[in-house]
Amino acid sequence: MKTRIAFFIILMSSAFAAQSQDKVMLDMLKRDLKAETRAIVAEAMNIEPAKETEFWRVYSEMEVELDALIDKRAGNIQKFAENYTNLTDDVIDDLAKTYFDIEATRLKIFKKYYKRMTKIIGKKPAARFIQIMDQIQLLIDVQIAAEEPLIE
Repeated sequence: MKTRIAFFIILMSSAFAAQSQDKVMLDMLKRDLKAETRAIVAEAMNIEPAKETEFWRVYSEMEVELDALIDKRAGNIQKFAENYTNLTDDVIDDLAKTYFDIEATRLKIFKKYYKRMTKIIGKKPAARFIQIMDQIQLLIDVQIAAEEPLIE
């Protein structure tokens, strides 16, 4: 699993570097990231065969909601990059509000799907699932933070 996580970090780094260059390339990298995330989840969760179909159906629904956040975050990063040398108070306020909205929405999504997953796989495995998803998100956050300059 450590190899998968290292590969995931490299993909994530490439995705955010590419996002300002080419939408097609970003979409391809996002597709690869989704596949790698699924592989990590599958390996770490070891879902019972009888519950797999329902688990992955609900996971796919969650993935759609999280994908919208990825796009919103990429847009916020792009806006920051475009305005970096001349950040006005209005732009900074908009960037901050968008960031807070993304984080609040992610938490709502995690809460929503924890509740749904408890009905499919039980509370302990559902908590493990959210923990895995959160750890993947933390890896993404660290990678973005390493590449994104601080506001001067």
